[in-house]
Amino acid sequence: MPLPPVAFFSIYEIAVRWGCPPADVAGWAAAGHLHVVAGIPPVVCGDETVAGMVQVPMAELMGMFRRMGPSDEQARLRRVMPLGSKTWLTITDPAEGVLVRSSDLLLDSGTLQAFEEERDLLRRPASTIGASPRYDWDAMYAWLTWFLFEKGVPETQTALVTLVQDWFVQNSKSGEVPDESTIRKRLSSLWRRLRGEDAA
Repeated sequence: MPLPPVAFFSIYEIAVRWGCPPADVAGWAAAGHLHVVAGIPPVVCGDETVAGMVQVPMAELMGMFRRMGPSDEQARLRRVMPLGSKTWLTITDPAEGVLVRSSDLLLDSGTLQAFEEERDLLRRPASTIGASPRYDWDAMYAWLTWFLFEKGVPETQTALVTLVQDWFVQNSKSGEVPDESTIRKRLSSLWRRLRGEDAA
């Protein structure tokens, strides 16, 4: 029997999948287009005890997904909505709320698929038959997305290029590493976006 489909995806995974910053995904969730959930231990919300997977108020957690500069590594979750409910509950015990990290925040595959279908995000260009890519750019971009939003943006483009080149040195299965000029061309558009120089 095959494994069931993946039930949840992290915001970082979806950012790579859609080719956009995690801040965009978090922003769409904060605006109500996507539902973000997290698994929590038992907490008291007034007269009710809540545990397990709950919806979280993304607008209150945006400090973990800043568009520029380092993001908060964690935040306090002070309200939750049990799945299937339409009412937000305030966590009363522990009084300080529940500590969560950005990687704890997940999108369930059901609402995610509906979002993608509504916006025709599932269309993909026809794959090219042939040899595998020489370098694993997809894996690098996934790592780089995590790095930028956990560690912040490097001060110079040269520092960014060096980071990526070092990643290829450590992770290349074939031992081949793209040269600096190739990496710089690949990252030029991203660098302009990160510096706020390309609003398109």
